[in-house]
Amino acid sequence: MKRLAFKIWILILITSGSLFAQKKTVYSEVFSADTNTTVILNFENTTVAIDESTDGKIHMNYTIEFNNYSKKDVQRFIDDINVEANMYDNTLMLKATSLANVSEIAYELEAPLGLTFADDVFSVFSETTNDTIHRKSKDSLISEISGQKVKQAIFKSLKLLSKNGEKKDIDFKKVKMYKSKFVIKLPAYVKVKIIGKQAQISLLKDMTNEISLNLKQGSFQGQYLSNTYNRFMVKQADFKVKGLSGGNYTFDNITGGIIGSVQNAEITSEFAKIEIGEIQDQVTITDFNGEYWFYNWSKNFNRFDLFSEYSKIHFFYPEHYDFSLKVVGNNTVNQFENIAVTMQPTKTDQKFNMMERKAQGVGHFSGAINFDLVRGILFTHNDTFTKPKP
Repeated sequence: MKRLAFKIWILILITSGSLFAQKKTVYSEVFSADTNTTVILNFENTTVAIDESTDGKIHMNYTIEFNNYSKKDVQRFIDDINVEANMYDNTLMLKATSLANVSEIAYELEAPLGLTFADDVFSVFSETTNDTIHRKSKDSLISEISGQKVKQAIFKSLKLLSKNGEKKDIDFKKVKMYKSKFVIKLPAYVKVKIIGKQAQISLLKDMTNEISLNLKQGSFQGQYLSNTYNRFMVKQADFKVKGLSGGNYTFDNITGGIIGSVQNAEITSEFAKIEIGEIQDQVTITDFNGEYWFYNWSKNFNRFDLFSEYSKIHFFYPEHYDFSLKVVGNNTVNQFENIAVTMQPTKTDQKFNMMERKAQGVGHFSGAINFDLVRGILFTHNDTFTKPKP
């Protein structure tokens, strides 16, 4: 009989704790902290949520609930997980690893003839199949971060195939499943260093902590992060946050990146696909062979600089307020509706003015936009544009 493991990282359909027959505590500890405390968190194959501590202490609590697992299977699962933490010289070091990836929730289905979906599941993706790209509001982009609606629709549409080819409902009360809950609560004044490999990390609250993140594979999902000294390095992972204020961010091979808003920050990226809902004050982006969507601009973004090579840029003009725009480039195409303007390559790689819009001098001036593009494509429009056919 073929066994198929289907894993999903959000809790859906499960609303009653009674469905889980066994609950095991993997790790539970409380540590004291002060304004000089540094917390180093090392995760591998682990799903963790970081929350705010309200009592000035550091709380770590890791539990896993099992349904339809034998005691032997539960013990084997727990034995594959290792968590240890030590406090030394006001530095708390935590290491949490697992031999196999531990998701937030996972189901193991017996599907000898395979799995399929209900006929109407693909209607969920109807908006993404057309060739028109629309300006998204900051709030609408932020609402995409959880992806709850799409994931629920997909999961509810799962069906078992029978011998005669019919689709059968799944009785989840009889399915092997586990739910992990690893929550770390930190005071707002401690410094945080996170090292992750194949880790799913989520921040449940807005954070002003100084955070250093080095994540390779996995996912990072956050709220509003505000600290001048934040330093992020994210590689081959999913990255979604409601907002960034301050800091330096390096992205390598990011797909499906979402940043609700960004200000006073520098981003360096390569092979990244990132949508930004609103660009605010003093932002600089340097990109190689990536793809960006700039949807909206704040009333006072002041100055925005983009330096890119081999990149695709989807640019929507600022609304409501005056601004200036200057685009220089070499071997770059500017696609505006059905018109394409190409700046031909030069032997010396000299850059020329491709487009310039001076401030109109009427009303409020929001800021200056500067694009420096080499061997790339710039798509520009007010509210919508149509993808050019290959």
